[in-house]
Parts: sequence; C-alpha cells; structure tokens
Amino acid sequence: MAVQETTEEQELGEAVAEETSQFLSFVVDNEYFGLELLAVHEILKPVPITRVPNVENYILGVINLRGEIIPILDLKKRFDLGNTDLSPTSRFIVIMENEKRIGIFVDEVKQVLKVPESCLSYTTDELHLSYGRLIDSVSRMNEQLILNLDIEQLVGFVKEG
Repeated sequence: MAVQETTEEQELGEAVAEETSQFLSFVVDNEYFGLELLAVHEILKPVPITRVPNVENYILGVINLRGEIIPILDLKKRFDLGNTDLSPTSRFIVIMENEKRIGIFVDEVKQVLKVPESCLSYTTDELHLSYGRLIDSVSRMNEQLILNLDIEQLVGFVKEG
C-alpha cells in the first residue's frame, strides 16, 4: 500500500512540476496563432488609423494610444493572405518588447492558453514559410495547432520595415 501511495505522489509531483507557458490565442485567416501573454500590453477594439506614406504595405499606419504613437501591422497582409477585413470580432493586440510597442490587427482574439512545455515544439530554420522567422514554436492544444509568434522578431521586424 505504501508503495502505491508513493507512486501516486510521484506522478502528482511530476504533473505539478511541469512548467507551462501562457499564450494569448488569436485567429488570422482561419489560422490560429499565439503570443506570449507577458508581452501582451492590451487588446483594443479597432480605432481610426492614420496612414503613413512610404512604409511597407502591411503597416496599416499608426494610432495614438494615450499619447503614444503605435504602428499597426496587418498580419494577414504580411503573410500574403490578403487584407484583414474589419468585423465585429476584429481587434488590435498591442504588444510590448523592450519598451517598444506595436499593434497587430487580427480577425479575432480567442483565449489565454496554458500550454505545458511537453506540448510545445520549437521551430528550426527549416520552416519554409514566408514568415517562418516570425514563428518561435508550435503548440498542440486538443486537436488544434497554434503557431506562436516570436515577439522579439516581430517587433524588430516592424521597426526594420
């Protein structure tokens, strides 16, 4: 009996010990993506965007968020999937990395996911997508694959553009 209790205690301890990461999941063109929750500053309903000349076509422009000018990136356009259409579920996800903020225009924000490390697969340079360097990992939650964006690459990418 004591051996059985010890085994159950070990299994419980291992389950509790497994680290989890939290991601905000969202949809762009029926594909699921995730952002590390700690990098998400806020989620906004779309507001008017001021166009900026001579920027890449996937930069929609800028918004004024409480006195701070924030560029808005259309991921759908960046991924060569067309333009994100404004709908009742559309949102701007404002992310922050090293004191830099950008907004991402998405079709729909879904939920916060707690993903065990065992359900994360980190990508390699072999991911041959036009936006492959922006993907940090892939989560498996239930039967859904979620492409988790690399915040540092994304912010750097927008600032370079």
